Amino acid sequence: MARRRRDLHVGIVGAGIGGVMASIAMAHAGCTVTVLEAASQLGEIGAGIQMVTPNVARLLIKYGVDKAIGKDLVRFDEFNLRRKDGTKVGHTFIKQVEDATGFPWWLVHRHHLHTGLVDVARKRGVNLRINSRVVQLQQQPDGKVFVTTEHKHTYTFDLLVGSDGIQSVVRNTLFPDVKPRPPNGNCAYRAIVPYDEVRKDPLTRELVEDKNGNLVKTMEVWMAPTGYIISYPLSDCKDFNMVLNHFQEKPVDCVEEVSLEEVKDQYKGYDPRIKRAIDMIKPPISRWPLLVTGPLDSWSNAEKNVVLIGDACHSMVNHMAQGAATSMEDGAFLAQCLGAVVDGRLSISDAVAVHEKCRMPKASYKQQLSFLNGWLWLLPDGPAADARDRTMKGELEGRVSMRSANLYGDPTTVLECYEYDAEAHARDGIAAWLNAGRPVRDATSTVERLEAEKIANWFLPEGHKFPIRPRM
Repeated sequence: MARRRRDLHVGIVGAGIGGVMASIAMAHAGCTVTVLEAASQLGEIGAGIQMVTPNVARLLIKYGVDKAIGKDLVRFDEFNLRRKDGTKVGHTFIKQVEDATGFPWWLVHRHHLHTGLVDVARKRGVNLRINSRVVQLQQQPDGKVFVTTEHKHTYTFDLLVGSDGIQSVVRNTLFPDVKPRPPNGNCAYRAIVPYDEVRKDPLTRELVEDKNGNLVKTMEVWMAPTGYIISYPLSDCKDFNMVLNHFQEKPVDCVEEVSLEEVKDQYKGYDPRIKRAIDMIKPPISRWPLLVTGPLDSWSNAEKNVVLIGDACHSMVNHMAQGAATSMEDGAFLAQCLGAVVDGRLSISDAVAVHEKCRMPKASYKQQLSFLNGWLWLLPDGPAADARDRTMKGELEGRVSMRSANLYGDPTTVLECYEYDAEAHARDGIAAWLNAGRPVRDATSTVERLEAEKIANWFLPEGHKFPIRPRM
């Protein structure tokens, strides 16, 4: 018997990177999507950088966002980990990561990423509403959600998605006692210097050029117990971006403007090349908090028709550059579940339940991974830092390491984090849910579909993949 398709109107609160990515994927899945944004214009406010690691590059490519961004997506060649004096202790060829995952690793200015997402969302028919700050949510007797904005506009949705960031109105409504917090005094300055200035200075030139004067595109990290610096190119190599990690005695919970002298004081003993690049920074300069939300016991209300995604439910420290990536994964995963609602396989409450069951552990993993990577970069000088650096020695010698403290190139992290396919995970989660909660296995071999994908099918051409034939 043919399944009956249903109309599904989804409201998304917040038009940031995660919310707009979700709107694109949900429109593609057959939903009618309205996005309510509090600001008076569309655009990302906040830290101006983003790493598009392979786990989300696959999403940008699928939905055509990569073409909308164009040359402002920067491919880079290598990642280098250094002691604060510039001594290289770890190394990853980015092409090796790309070859292992099958997708590129891009660097992009957050504005360019957001603009590309908005462009694609509009082309897919998403209704993007600015000046629409949500002030009230109400459950309706028919199971729908009634939303009121501060300008008294009202909307009724089958499902409401809270993608409104760290200070989420939707989360505050569902879980008023949850407060994002800085786990310690660690925080970050962020700054961009024109690439041309870096290339003109004889001292900093070698950060961006080879000995023949050719442009080089690398990501560099200088590690020290007092803080690390990470640098990389943005905007078609017009901008040299720096994230300058450091500690404050009192935990920072809001953005603060600081002086250039304060920034210089934090990095007095570092590599002279990066110190000179810091001298090129032009005010204003801001200190950004690193706030963590959760892990929460639930991302949804009791009725399962309001659900959180992104920083609203799992904000994380920035040491793996996975905050926005994880938000985009959430939206793509949830969209697959809602596609199963549209085609009649799942109810809305089941779709939300599948989303939580599968995505909550993954987001918690990303939060832990991010914190641990920062901890590794900030180890005190001495036996601990020396042991860390020894794990990366093979990388410098061109050998393949089975394990490494360089999590940007460690084989386990690459496969768990960067090869991850949120949409495939969703399809597997849906199949398991429809199979009474049991993983889908082959009837004769007992091999699970997910394991077949990870172990065998990732390299096999179509027609040769391991067949999963569930018992009927």
